[in-house]
Amino acid sequence: MRHSVAPKGATMNRLAPLIAIALAGSVLAVFAGVSLTESAATTPGRNGRIVYAQEVRGTFQLFTIRSNGTARAKLGDLTGEAVHPDWSPDGTKVVFQLDHPHGPAPFCAVELMNADGTGLTDLTGVRTGCEGQPAFTPDGQRIVFVRFDDAADVESIQSMDLTGGDRRLVTGTKGSGRTDPNVSPDGNWITFIRSKKEGELHAVFAVHPDGSGLHQVTPFRWEVAIKHDWSPNGKRIVLTTNADFVRPRKSANLVTIRPDGSGLKRLTRFAGGEHAKNAFAGSYSPDGRRIVFRLEKHDKAALATIGRDGRHLRLLTEFRKNKPRYIDWGTAR
Repeated sequence: MRHSVAPKGATMNRLAPLIAIALAGSVLAVFAGVSLTESAATTPGRNGRIVYAQEVRGTFQLFTIRSNGTARAKLGDLTGEAVHPDWSPDGTKVVFQLDHPHGPAPFCAVELMNADGTGLTDLTGVRTGCEGQPAFTPDGQRIVFVRFDDAADVESIQSMDLTGGDRRLVTGTKGSGRTDPNVSPDGNWITFIRSKKEGELHAVFAVHPDGSGLHQVTPFRWEVAIKHDWSPNGKRIVLTTNADFVRPRKSANLVTIRPDGSGLKRLTRFAGGEHAKNAFAGSYSPDGRRIVFRLEKHDKAALATIGRDGRHLRLLTEFRKNKPRYIDWGTAR
């Protein structure tokens, strides 16, 4: 199973190449009218509930859980695949990607709803292509998302307000192989995952919001998973190495690095390969002290947290066949 791309299933497999993000030094990246302090990194604040997607009878749905593992609850009653959730900074709303099983294009759209699952709003206005992978800006007033225009064969990062209007281009170009943009808390860098060879060679790259300064942060041989996250203070990035088990006898593990790629710190040291123990990054806690992730053991998985120093691993759920994915830790109570 490939862990650096979308989960198995016809809908998710075809989404993987569509929502890839292309960033290059020659591409102009401008947050038109958006403050550079707005970012998709974990929002600083109190530790609240964790949101994630999990498969239920063949369809991914959203769930929330307290950071101590109690009060697990289904979020909303959604038709289609609900993935890529992201908390608003104040914890009152969740934005996510919904892959519609029926009806006209697009087959995936950006949706917004209240933290209690009410008030579902479709923010996708143009009914061609695919829109997804949304994230709030820290002021909670705008959403950054990925759009694939199938007619023009162009992928772009755009932003919009909470009604789906006032759309502004951030980046746009043809091609694929780059995905999961995250802006540093100070707004100076956008980190993303670049694929040199799908399922084998993945690395973290960084670029300034104006398209300058493109550089590689991690080696391709690390084969990182797509999901990565900045710490709230902007000093570390958490990611997963050996995500697709290119080294089959090695496990996937959590590491953190400085934004320049130095200072590698191993948080987990699992061994044994795909069917042993493995760890896949979710996000930092709002207070920056812990990291939530997916812990896998013998083909089952659970939600877990670990200290930013790699100590005090705690299970939040029991191990199950259906794996939690797209994990985000917010401030909602």
